[in-house]
Amino acid sequence: MIRHRLARLLAAGICVCMILSAGCTGLTGASGNSGSMPAGTSSEDSVIDSAASDSRTDSKPAGESPDSRETSHAADPEASRTEASGTFAILSETADGFAQDGSTYTVTKGGTYTLSGALEEGKIVVNAGEEKVELILSGVSLTNSAEAPLQALSADKVTIRAAENTYNEIRDLRARRTDEESKDPAGAVYAKCDLTVAGTGALVVTGSYNNGLHTTKDLKIKELTLKVTAPNNALKGNDSVTIESGNLTVISTEGDGIKTEHSDVSSKGNQRGTVTVSGGVTDIYAADDGIDSAYNVEITKGDPVINIYTDTHSPYRGDAASAGTTAYIIVLPSLYKQYARFAAYYFNTGEADRGQWAEAEYELTCYSGRTSYYALSYTEPAGYSSVAYYVFNGEVPSLADYAAKSDGGAVNTSMNAFLFTNISDGLISGDYVSLTVNGGGNTSSSKGIIAENEIFLASGTITVESTDDAIHANRGTELENGSSGLGNIVIDGGLLTLTTGDDAIHADNRVTVNGGSVNIVDSYEGIEGNVIEFNGGEVYIYAKDDGVNACSGQTAPLIQVNGGYLQVTTPSGDTDGIDSNGNYVQTGGFVLVMCGASMGGMAGSVDVDGTVSVTGGTIVALGGICETPSGGSNCCTVLMSGQSFGTGTYALKDVSGNMLIEFTLSGNYYGGWIASDKISQSSTYTLYCDNTSVHNWTQSSQSVGSSGGNMGPGGGMGPGGGMGPGGRR
Repeated sequence: MIRHRLARLLAAGICVCMILSAGCTGLTGASGNSGSMPAGTSSEDSVIDSAASDSRTDSKPAGESPDSRETSHAADPEASRTEASGTFAILSETADGFAQDGSTYTVTKGGTYTLSGALEEGKIVVNAGEEKVELILSGVSLTNSAEAPLQALSADKVTIRAAENTYNEIRDLRARRTDEESKDPAGAVYAKCDLTVAGTGALVVTGSYNNGLHTTKDLKIKELTLKVTAPNNALKGNDSVTIESGNLTVISTEGDGIKTEHSDVSSKGNQRGTVTVSGGVTDIYAADDGIDSAYNVEITKGDPVINIYTDTHSPYRGDAASAGTTAYIIVLPSLYKQYARFAAYYFNTGEADRGQWAEAEYELTCYSGRTSYYALSYTEPAGYSSVAYYVFNGEVPSLADYAAKSDGGAVNTSMNAFLFTNISDGLISGDYVSLTVNGGGNTSSSKGIIAENEIFLASGTITVESTDDAIHANRGTELENGSSGLGNIVIDGGLLTLTTGDDAIHADNRVTVNGGSVNIVDSYEGIEGNVIEFNGGEVYIYAKDDGVNACSGQTAPLIQVNGGYLQVTTPSGDTDGIDSNGNYVQTGGFVLVMCGASMGGMAGSVDVDGTVSVTGGTIVALGGICETPSGGSNCCTVLMSGQSFGTGTYALKDVSGNMLIEFTLSGNYYGGWIASDKISQSSTYTLYCDNTSVHNWTQSSQSVGSSGGNMGPGGGMGPGGGMGPGGRR
C-alpha cells in the first residue's frame, strides 16, 4: 500500500499516493521485502469458478501457460552478408534524371532508379522538388566518413526498396556528433520528406554519427529484412513511424530505439507523433527507451511480434550506463529554490532511529522532454534495506525537524534516482526513475514503451525487458496540438510478457484491460494508475511491492474488476496484492490474490483507503487481511483469518458436493477470505485441499468469520510459493 511506512515506524502513519504533474506515478514507499522471490513453479496456480446450478464449468481460459511461450526474433540480415561487387552504377528510364559529380550522385527528377555496386566515400542525394522518387537497392554498399551517405533533401516522397535476394548496406562512418545544434544531416539515411523503406531483400544501416534512419516527416517500413544500428535513435520519424511488416532489428547504443518528435496537427488535419506497428517481427535493443512516442503508440490488429530490451537488458548498450553507488534526487528548479537542504535517510526495518543520512548536492541539469530538472547526487550508504526522502529549511538533517518527507520503503536496486513531483502539507510525492548520464550530461529513461498521450495494444506478441517501466503513458504533457497528454493505456488483445525493475504497466491516468493475456514476470509494481479497470482477458502479476495500485490523480482512485481473470502474487514483507488509495469494486470476473505478507493492517492481500465492494464474480484473497468486502445479498464473504493455506488444489463445494470454485497453490499463505456470487446465505460449504476438508461453515449472513487481529506467524511464502502459470520469477 502507498503509505507513510517510515512514519508508521515513527508513530505517525497516514496514507497517500504519488502525483506526477497532473497524473499519478509510482511511489517512493517500496515494500520491505523480507522474503526472496519464489522460483521454479509451474502452471499449477489456476482457478475454476462454476455455478452449482449449471453443468457447464466456467474456468480460466485454456491454453498454454504464459511462460511456456517461445519468443520469436527477427532474422538478422548480416547472417547472409555478401560483398557488393562491381562498379557502382545507377540505371533509370528517366531521361537526365540524375547527375554525377565525382562520388556524389544527385537525383533531380521523379522516377525509379536502380542502384548497384560499391560506392566508397560517396553519397546519394535526392533533390527532386515535389516529385516521387524510388531508389531500388540491388546489391549496394554505400559508405561515407564525412557526410550522410544517403540524403533526401527534397521530394514529395522517397521509397528505398531492397530488391529481392539482394544484400545492401549503408554505413555512416562520421565521428559521433558532439554539437546538438549541428545542421548536418542527423542520420545515415536522412530525409526531409516522407520516407518508405521496403522490399523483399535485406538492408543494413549503420550510423556512428547520430541516428540511423531519420526523416523529418513520416517514416514507413514494410516487407524487407532490416537492421539499423545507431548511437542515438535507430529509427526516427519526426511526424510518425509506421511498421507494417518485415523483419527488423533496431539497435541504439546510447539512445532510443524508435522515436517521434512532433505532436501537432498537419495542414491536412493529420495528428502527428504516433508510432504504429501492425505487423512483422521487430527486435529493439536500446540504451534508453525502446519506443518513445511524442503522441500515441498503437499496436494494431495484424499480430506483430515486438521484443524490446532496454538499458542493462540490451547487450548493445554503449556509453549510457546507469550509475552505481551514486544515487540522485531529481527536482524541478522551483522546488530546489524553496528548501535549504535535500537528503535521503537510509535505515533498516524496525531500526528507523538508527539509520544514516545521505545529503544530496546539485550536480547537473537534466531533461525529460521539454522539462528541465536539477539532479542532486549523493553516495548511497551500504547495509540498509529502506530509504525515505526529506527536505529541510535548516542546515542540519533531523528526523524530528524537517519541512517535508516521503514514504519510507525498500531501496529500489533497479532505479538510481527518485523524482520529486510534488511537495504538499509536509508530504513528498514522487517516482523512482532511471537516470542515465551521458558524456554531455543529459539524462534519459529506459522504458520499454512510452507515449506522451495514449497507448493502445490490440494484438500481437509483445515482450519487454526493461529497468524502467515496461509500458508507460504520461498525462499532462503540453502537446503541440494545444491539448494535454491524457495518460491512458488500453489493452484489447495480444500476448504481453513484461519484466521490469519498476512498474510493468503505468498510466498516469487510466489503465483498461479488455482482453489479451498479460504476464508480468517480474516488477517493482505490477500495474499502476489512477483508475484501473479489468473487463476481460487474463492478467498474471508478480510484483515486489504492490501488484495492482490505484493512486491519486485526476479522479478518485479506483480498481474495478468487471470480468476476466486476474492473478496477483507478491512476496512477504510490507507488500499488498491489491492496493487502492480509493475503492476496490468487483462486479464480475475471477481474482486470485496470493500475498506473502501476513500481518494485515498495513500489508496484505487487498488494502484500500476507501471500501471493498464485491457484488459479482469471485475473489480469493490470501495473505494478511487488511480490509474486507461489502456486497449485496447475491454475493457473500467468508473470512478465514486463522487458516493456513499450503500447496495443493483447493475446491469449494456446497452441501450437495457441487464444486463452485477451484484454485491451485504452489506456496504457503496465512489468512484469507473469499467473496463470491457462488456463495449464498443460509447454505453450508466446505473448502477442501486435495480432497481433505480444511474449512467448513454455514453462511448465516452476508459475511461470516472474523478478520482477526494478530495474523500470527508463518505468513511468508515458502520455496516456490505463489507463482502464477509458468513459474514466474
